[in-house]
Amino acid sequence: MKTHQIAHQDGHVMWRAFGVSEANTPPLVLLHGGHGSWEHWTRNLERLAEHFHVFVPDMPGFGDSSFFGGELQSGMLDPLLASLDSLFGPDRTVNIAGFSFGGFVSAHLANQRRGVNRIALLGSAGHAGQRRPRGELSAWRQLYENQDWIGLKEVLKENLYHQMIGAYDRIDPQAIRIHQDACVRTRFRSKQIARPGGLAEQLQSYAGSSLLIWGEHDVTCTPEHLMDKLVNGWPNRSGVIIEDAGHWVQYETADQINQLLIDWFK
Repeated sequence: MKTHQIAHQDGHVMWRAFGVSEANTPPLVLLHGGHGSWEHWTRNLERLAEHFHVFVPDMPGFGDSSFFGGELQSGMLDPLLASLDSLFGPDRTVNIAGFSFGGFVSAHLANQRRGVNRIALLGSAGHAGQRRPRGELSAWRQLYENQDWIGLKEVLKENLYHQMIGAYDRIDPQAIRIHQDACVRTRFRSKQIARPGGLAEQLQSYAGSSLLIWGEHDVTCTPEHLMDKLVNGWPNRSGVIIEDAGHWVQYETADQINQLLIDWFK
């Protein structure tokens, strides 16, 4: 792994790179979800890096990257576009895969940057469809501030089941640790940006090929409805619903997602 701290305005965007550069293969950019970090892709990086030069940021306002404000364009897209140009130059072709809020961001980037060859959106936000909540998320911050680590882990595990992972017994200590670190360090608030919608319009404007993936039990949407709305009838789009998986599909069913992404981007 190599790190690239790309300056932007009075801050920076932190990128991590995996794999070896290949002149004939576009770099693969992976974008994490809201309340996330580059570690949303932790179970995918080694396998994908066997085939691609993989670049994963902490998006602006998350993890090790600076916060540039709460607006989608100035606070998120502009810093990412500028840092992409710093990494690759403005004309380098890239592929992008985005998870959850990162999927919504990916669709915008595909329309604002030249040379985005293909995109894959995993459980993408911005669809404006119905959600299927399992239960209310529990407050965790006071437990963290009081250093009640046992209580905190219990709450975060419940929240992961309500929101992210389809089966309770698949929520392991690594998932809890990644989720805790991300929650503590999230400064960009994505919910009010993505919930009103806009994904369909971004996909309609994008001329490249799009792969849309959902877990069967994704609580943030109804996958079958979105397959009809966003995939069926569009010749440049493909869709897959992963059986027995929740929202954080690339963590819960990593082997299956890794092969799908390798096949799609190669």
